[in-house]
Amino acid sequence: MVKIFLFSILFLFSTSIIHSQNRISLNVGYGYYLSNSENSTKIMGDNKYQSFVLYDFSYQRDSLFGFNLLFEYSYQQITKINIIEFIRYDPGPFPSPPPYWGNMKLVNHNFDLDYTAKINNYLSYGIGPSFIIVNRILEVDTVLYDKLASSGLGVNGFAELSVPIYGNKKYFFFTSKLKFRYTHSIWFDKGIRNLDDYKQEYFTVQILAGIGYAF
Repeated sequence: MVKIFLFSILFLFSTSIIHSQNRISLNVGYGYYLSNSENSTKIMGDNKYQSFVLYDFSYQRDSLFGFNLLFEYSYQQITKINIIEFIRYDPGPFPSPPPYWGNMKLVNHNFDLDYTAKINNYLSYGIGPSFIIVNRILEVDTVLYDKLASSGLGVNGFAELSVPIYGNKKYFFFTSKLKFRYTHSIWFDKGIRNLDDYKQEYFTVQILAGIGYAF
């Protein structure tokens, strides 16, 4: 699946000189987990992955074999501080040293490839497949660093508002977007872990805003 996404990106960019109506945009946004399977694991306890900030890049190609296609990459990270305690025991006559505390970090790299269509000159929508790369990291001071790498597949959909700022034949535009994404894990770099009953399932809603350039 990674190869398919990379091939799609290279193909879209390789034809950009021949065809017109290309759009790129940089966005920042706020996201919220409507559902996150990590929140039901014992290690999380009462700590939940909920809201996050994300950074986003998109590239759109219009009229490619009759289709309007958009590639989008976004990055998000959530860190939960001191969610698990490791007790240090000293059998000697001195008081036991203070405990270690562990932090949990969830890092997502999201790749979306969407078919898009216009509602009018300002509003559009899109839908398509999603591929994600996830790193779930447990850090305990300088004592432990444990990273579980995984990937997943899913689907996304969005509605977008674009307001152009014209200048000759090329123009900048402001953009805002409401987006939903559902993904489910398909692969884990599990090493010696037993992950028979473990899965990663995410359902997010995101609001993004940014600026773009059409050429």
